[in-house]
Amino acid sequence: MSAEIPKNYNTKEIEKKWQIFWEKERIYQFNPDSSAPVFSVDTPPPYLSADHLHAGHVMSYTQAEIIIRYHRMKGENIFYPMGFDDNGLPTERFVEKKYNINKSKTTRKEFTDLCLKETAAGGKVYEKFWKSLGLSVDWSLLYSTIDSRSQKTAQRSFLDLFRKGRIYREDAPVFWCTACQTALAQADLEDKEEKSFMRDVKFSLENGDEVVISTTRPELIPACVALYVHPDDERYRKIAGQNAIVPLVNEKVSVRTSPLVDREKGTGLMMVCTWGDVEDVQKWKEDKLPTKLIIGKDGRFNEKAGKYAGLKLREAREAVVRDLEDQNLIVGSREITHVLNIHERCKNPVDFYASPQWFIKILDLKDDLKKRGEEIKWHPSFMKIHLDNWIDGLKWDWCISRDRYYGVPFPVWYCAGCEEIILPEDDELPVDPRESPPRNGSCPRCGESKIKGEMQVMDTWMTSSVTPLINARWQDRKNLMKEIYPMTLRVQAFEIIRTWLFYTLVKSHLHTKTAPWREVMISGWGLGNDGQKMSKSLNNFVAAGAIIEKYSADALRFWACGAMLGMNLRFSEEDVRAGQKILTKLWNAARFIAMNTENMNRKANLSPKNLNSADRWILSELQKLVRSVAEQLDNYEFAKAKILLEQFFWIKFADNYIELIKGRLYGEDAEKKYSAQFALFKTLSALVHLFAPFLPHLTEELYQCFIRNSASPVSVHISPWPEVDGDFDDEKMRKNGKKLMEVIAAIRKIKAEKGVKLSENITALTVGARGLDESFFSNAASDLQNVARANAISFDWQSEKTVDFST
Repeated sequence: MSAEIPKNYNTKEIEKKWQIFWEKERIYQFNPDSSAPVFSVDTPPPYLSADHLHAGHVMSYTQAEIIIRYHRMKGENIFYPMGFDDNGLPTERFVEKKYNINKSKTTRKEFTDLCLKETAAGGKVYEKFWKSLGLSVDWSLLYSTIDSRSQKTAQRSFLDLFRKGRIYREDAPVFWCTACQTALAQADLEDKEEKSFMRDVKFSLENGDEVVISTTRPELIPACVALYVHPDDERYRKIAGQNAIVPLVNEKVSVRTSPLVDREKGTGLMMVCTWGDVEDVQKWKEDKLPTKLIIGKDGRFNEKAGKYAGLKLREAREAVVRDLEDQNLIVGSREITHVLNIHERCKNPVDFYASPQWFIKILDLKDDLKKRGEEIKWHPSFMKIHLDNWIDGLKWDWCISRDRYYGVPFPVWYCAGCEEIILPEDDELPVDPRESPPRNGSCPRCGESKIKGEMQVMDTWMTSSVTPLINARWQDRKNLMKEIYPMTLRVQAFEIIRTWLFYTLVKSHLHTKTAPWREVMISGWGLGNDGQKMSKSLNNFVAAGAIIEKYSADALRFWACGAMLGMNLRFSEEDVRAGQKILTKLWNAARFIAMNTENMNRKANLSPKNLNSADRWILSELQKLVRSVAEQLDNYEFAKAKILLEQFFWIKFADNYIELIKGRLYGEDAEKKYSAQFALFKTLSALVHLFAPFLPHLTEELYQCFIRNSASPVSVHISPWPEVDGDFDDEKMRKNGKKLMEVIAAIRKIKAEKGVKLSENITALTVGARGLDESFFSNAASDLQNVARANAISFDWQSEKTVDFST
């Protein structure tokens, strides 16, 4: 047997070997015909828009994968797909940057073809990487958010919500990214602090009086459509109802009252433009104010801005401030720090723009959605507050349309005659109204044959929000809804609670009147050396492929589970090296055991009474370990499980137990030798299984070379999870073993104090044994004598001095 295990563990060769084996043997394939309980997983389909997968990606996927592997070994039928989120804005921006191309200067087909080319190439890169990491994904379940199945599901979702009255189209102000030239949803925004100036600007009233407004956006003065004061503000009681003259453009606007005006902000006089912020939009809607939109969709000022037409925003701001100063209209200026809304993708400031867009009504669902969130078990539990806070802070319905080329098309046509909205039937899906007419070829209302397809595409979250339904094949007659839905587990990072988790909750609530999963598992961030979230844009990422090449996939995985669930984890190459060390130590321990147990009868089962004290102790500790690791993994505490495994293996098993029993392994007493062999093999076999979710490649190699027999499952990863053996679960043995380790530590310490090497022989060892279990320690005498390298050993049952020796 030992000949089958080489001296050195070749990570590159062995990891590749087992990755091929797992795929060939379909070890991770979901079995729809199995009667075993299903454990279905909704995994994050990553964007295919990054050149490198970094250690941060590894951290979150590995943490989830440990739990998934554990449940597979518990006998559950695992449904673990992989999806790639390759439609929509992120892919478009990636293509624009890579090819240095402006989508507005090419045809939609040419640009879409480039997107499809890049997503196909990116998918292969991602799949190769995830396989190299050892993810136990069922690749036969792979889906792409731009493929036919996903498009069909997203379009069916649209039609279902349209028929339920949840979807509407409106020409109204929306968040608009001028860099990406598309509408955005509230969840697409981030806050960014920026230094700016608050400027006090004079306005004239019709009666000749002057008032002062404070603004951080003087460039929007030409778009001013009203002034507002608080009705109880004594300073402005007389001017309410009058007209003011907007400087620079000399246009009249009304002075109105609103109890929502903040009297303490600026001068207490509020300027409303179309549109500078959310308050502007609210006042515009509530009071039906005039519309004077001076910023175009490209971010340049339009003809309504007069002399400022054609300028970019910052250029216009400088020009307006200059003109105000020339007319002595700025009476004060002070530097401030304020918060801007920026687009999370391109990091450019976001403005408002009015254009026809599609929306899903969600603002009336806040209470219902929070109740759905309560139906889900959260790991860790404190993450739920992020969902509740997001729902409480919602101010807008969900804008689901994007003014881009690449994405899932809306299943909508418009009649050129009566403007009727024409929808397909479910059995026609997927459709692309930009390329083909409706099935009947004419308007069902007026018979007009001139039909125009919707040119906008869906927000990428319209597809990602139905990943449980995509996986369950909701769009097909023969689906898996009963088998896997609601899904068992959603795994994701916490920063997309407001997007992926929230939107999926919305869709499931509206489509199936259930929560989409029973549990959610939320990971933290992998951090760079600077302590920031690992990101290519920050240039603080560590390319995961290079780390795998240098150390191994298993070593990188071991680093990834070093933080508690939901906590951030700074990347440390030293911690990866520590993972590599445990691989080496496990390998060497297995070789040692193989060489010393190859002739034993491994099928025989000894009872505790036939075992030596040290063997009974290690096996009792093993039962505690099996119980504790399972408890931790049941609670998603993989980091605690990892620590328990490390401590048991390094300290109790490798450093103490193996050293204790070497004398018996090399001795002539067959019964004592077999007792040690039995405990060694039983312990290592359990350890290989317990480490399997963390170190899948190494444990597969050890299982195949050392543990597996003709009756065993073909892979360690579908072999049963260890169970507590009540015959060896002995708390008294664990207490005696703790004392035994204290004696061993004392022997090593006193040798060091006296300058005697651990490997150096001593004449006699005396153990102060007052209070110790005489039967246990008398049986362990030969093991202690061996550890101490003593020619003789004796116990002083009256002495409290732990150990002493003579040379």
